[in-house]
Amino acid sequence: MGPYVPKEMTEEVNITPIHPLMNLAHLFATVAVTGLLIYGGLGIAASQLATRIGPKTEEKIGAAITASLPVKTVESDSRVAYLEDLLSELQRSVETAKLGKAEYPPLKVRILEMDAENAMVSAGSYLMVTEGLLAAVTSENELAFVLAHELGHLHHRDPLRAMGRSLVFVALGSLLGIGQSTSALPSVVNLAELSYSRQQETTADDYAQALIVAHYGHGARSLGFFERNREPDIGALNKLVEWQQTHPMSSDRIERLKNRFQQKNWPTTGAATPLPENIGCANFTSCN
Repeated sequence: MGPYVPKEMTEEVNITPIHPLMNLAHLFATVAVTGLLIYGGLGIAASQLATRIGPKTEEKIGAAITASLPVKTVESDSRVAYLEDLLSELQRSVETAKLGKAEYPPLKVRILEMDAENAMVSAGSYLMVTEGLLAAVTSENELAFVLAHELGHLHHRDPLRAMGRSLVFVALGSLLGIGQSTSALPSVVNLAELSYSRQQETTADDYAQALIVAHYGHGARSLGFFERNREPDIGALNKLVEWQQTHPMSSDRIERLKNRFQQKNWPTTGAATPLPENIGCANFTSCN
């Protein structure tokens, strides 16, 4: 065997022939695809959780959201009892309206001390009505439609669905017992971004309309509040916490409901049910 003769290397064995920028692009693409898959998976998981989350966890979530509201909530007011009675009457009409069994935690009614004309419902069946709304409605029929609309959101679990992917982290924290998971909820969920889709609003409208007709025997006067507060349909979603605005309904939504009255052959004439005197004032007393 002859002596070893070293040979000159023709290529660098420790360096890939692929350009470093190509490697970087591949890495970014992998991370992006993985992130999208995780994001999509969390969305699917949130949708499933909204229909399966336990009542105790849901009530904790609702309590945390309610406690973080930037306005004072009132529980000890005789108007709360009136709202509870009206809501109970509406709930008893669900079977008559053939809307299916309502499966959500017991209602917890609150009045919000603010002038904006609004109502909202959160997880755990916390239903909140502003003093501004109580002062703005001119008949019980108008008020009942707003309340029935919120019951429609509850019936379809919309408040939980609106939380989206944040619901997954809250549920996991509760399941694993990681501290007081719901106490940190306001930092996990941006309340100003909680919103319902156009389809969810339409479904809640239909629920409310059927419930009102079943309860009063007609739909007269039920859309009055929305007709006075209609807004142009600019495609915006109705945000749960939009404190500076009213609870408007677009002209298209109002017209759709009017047409639906005709399509369903539901009566649209009938007497308005009066509201209690001074409903816009604390404990039905004079506001002066």
